[in-house]
Amino acid sequence: MNPRFGYLCLFENPGENSGNKPGTEFARALTRQAILVREADRMRYDDIWITEHHFDEVWPSPSSTALLGHLSGVTVRARIGSAALLTAFRDPIQVAEDIATLDLITKGRLNLGIATGGPFPELYRNFKLQPEQARARSLEALDLIDRLLNEAVVTFKGEHFEADAVRLSPRPAQPVPIWIATTTENSIRHAARAGYGLMATATATHAQLRRMLDIYRDTAPDGDPKLVLARFGFTKATRAEALAVAEPYLKEFSARMRKIGITDKPEFSAALDTEALLQQSLIGDFDEVTETINLLQRDIGVHGLAIIPTSVQFDTVKQCLADFVDEIRLRLPAD
Repeated sequence: MNPRFGYLCLFENPGENSGNKPGTEFARALTRQAILVREADRMRYDDIWITEHHFDEVWPSPSSTALLGHLSGVTVRARIGSAALLTAFRDPIQVAEDIATLDLITKGRLNLGIATGGPFPELYRNFKLQPEQARARSLEALDLIDRLLNEAVVTFKGEHFEADAVRLSPRPAQPVPIWIATTTENSIRHAARAGYGLMATATATHAQLRRMLDIYRDTAPDGDPKLVLARFGFTKATRAEALAVAEPYLKEFSARMRKIGITDKPEFSAALDTEALLQQSLIGDFDEVTETINLLQRDIGVHGLAIIPTSVQFDTVKQCLADFVDEIRLRLPAD
């Protein structure tokens, strides 16, 4: 079966990457990215995913639920979701209220992805949490959120959060699909036991993906990991045309990852190597990218792709999104 096609919107701030004064183009960045989301919906993308980043002038998207609310109004068909919401740094009751409201205003088109925070030291410093604390809080918060969304009355007492006979109002009209973005064994097993899906970042290697799925299936042999895989993507009629756009973007990405200090995180090592990123991305000519997706399906099995266009230029991103639908999707085998 072919994967669902998704657009992973990073809310790129082009002014930041173009050398303009930092922080001067936030409104423009948010507006332009919302237009691209609307275009992806019009192009009949299956899913729209948005990231959550804090204290980041290049990716200014800390308010995930606010952004999802806005995007619900500019889309009519695609499912919209968080990839991923950082539950460790939020009140889970408030998150559950936001998710329930979003489910209703999207008419059941909401996907909920959560993560523990990723390799961003400033995030933990400003929220005064250690990474291990964040991971534990994130999973406990998700347990409470899930119960609040699906049970009429919830009493809960955990290590980090409590609820005393809480009645959520409004409640979602149907179960909200949930994913966990993680590479850690404990979190993968938690997802498998709860029946959640898995998300993997654009820097996840084939070996890491196989390990994630092996752990999931070891924990829940009959479970479905519903893997949503982020991948950098750019495709043109020739590989040279695609590389001319993609390589500068990926070099800048790797430089940013070094700057924020992820060199001691082996699970993100591919982020520091432009050539490694190219090899595991959806970058090349139309036939090449199509074959890469076919290989992913044969070797890994992917529920959905979350494509990150390798450009910050509005028109280039729009054309990239169109090429994936008009050229790549049509080349995939019929389901």
